[in-house]
Amino acid sequence: MSGRIPLPRDPVEAVVDGFTHGGEGVVRIEGKAVFVAGTLPGERVRVRVVEDRKRWARAELLEVIDASPDRVEPPCPYVPECGGCDLQHAAPAAQRRLKTRVVIEQLTRLGGVQDPPVVSCREVGPATGYRNRAQLHADPEGRLGFHRSGTNTVVPIDRCLILNEPAQHVRDMVGDGSGAEELVVRGTERTGRAAATLAPGPGPLHLPDGTFDLLLRQPNGSTVTMRGTGELTEEVAGLTYAFPADAFFQNNTAGAEALVANVLDAVGDASGALTWDLYAGVGLLSLPLVRAGAEVLAVEGHAAAAAAAERNAEANRLLLRVMAEPVATVLKRAVAGDTTLDPPEVVVLDPPRSGAGSEVIARLIALAPPTVVYVACDVAALARDTRELTAAGYRLRRAVPLDLFPMTHHVEVVATFTR
Repeated sequence: MSGRIPLPRDPVEAVVDGFTHGGEGVVRIEGKAVFVAGTLPGERVRVRVVEDRKRWARAELLEVIDASPDRVEPPCPYVPECGGCDLQHAAPAAQRRLKTRVVIEQLTRLGGVQDPPVVSCREVGPATGYRNRAQLHADPEGRLGFHRSGTNTVVPIDRCLILNEPAQHVRDMVGDGSGAEELVVRGTERTGRAAATLAPGPGPLHLPDGTFDLLLRQPNGSTVTMRGTGELTEEVAGLTYAFPADAFFQNNTAGAEALVANVLDAVGDASGALTWDLYAGVGLLSLPLVRAGAEVLAVEGHAAAAAAAERNAEANRLLLRVMAEPVATVLKRAVAGDTTLDPPEVVVLDPPRSGAGSEVIARLIALAPPTVVYVACDVAALARDTRELTAAGYRLRRAVPLDLFPMTHHVEVVATFTR
């Protein structure tokens, strides 16, 4: 027996005194941190504990007794049933303040940086209608929607507040009862292209009419193009990018432009600088760096994305060297002295949500590039990698949070490190 006394399950009043990087408020009950979704710092609330762990607990919100001045009525009628947008109860400006706070706290507590140089989270576009991609699921009646938070239960949704019009149009054209168990919709802002990727359910599948590209996802995860080319194009910062309809591309076009602008600002004078773009994708950051005068090596382990980066460079008449290999493999060869890999002056690091990780960071440190520009989609992962970089002699010069995903707790950060 541990002797641990469980928290009471009766309703409790408490004051929200913290905010997590996952978008939940934090109250203290008998000294334990309790996470409460839908709350804001400074509020007095009534809650009920629903999950009690050794070091933390989670509670459901029953009532807001004293509301924060930042609290607003959620503009979406599906709140709080839908688990997609978890900050609609906060005004957009307050959402950005919370994200700034989270970045500072994570870099301080997890990253070990005292007084981290974090600027205020920057607005990059409208708070609604910005998202160009969404993954919907079908409920047992075939109605499309999103998962309820923390469950696999589907909440049927006709119109998503943050989805852009081209993507919403695809959702409308596919409609409910198509026989798909999953639907991915995409719609580009600048070029007017759109696509639907359907994963068939156990019954008959009704393929929708329309001018958008249509793809079917196979049981092994591959896709078959049924209509169109299976490739979309988008314009970002004066450059045109083509990418497979089922491949990764930034879900917010205005946000993609903000990333490009802030990365170029962090790099500074790129003229002639040998720059490695690690996890380069289809070249979103590589091409603007080349255009700015840098000599760029784009490293991307996903073969289709790497091939798209090569085609995009050629289509935009830019000279780009692309290596379709895992980042860790290329770094390992470089550290071992591969003569085909000249040491970079600048590294742009845009890893997946899990972060670069100890192996990649250690090899990067061994190469000792003077400047590292880290593009993070998860602030906790950034903080973990920051700790390793600063322990090896790098200094965090600036961290710029960007509000690429309004109405949600997610925040993108462009962080600059120098030796």
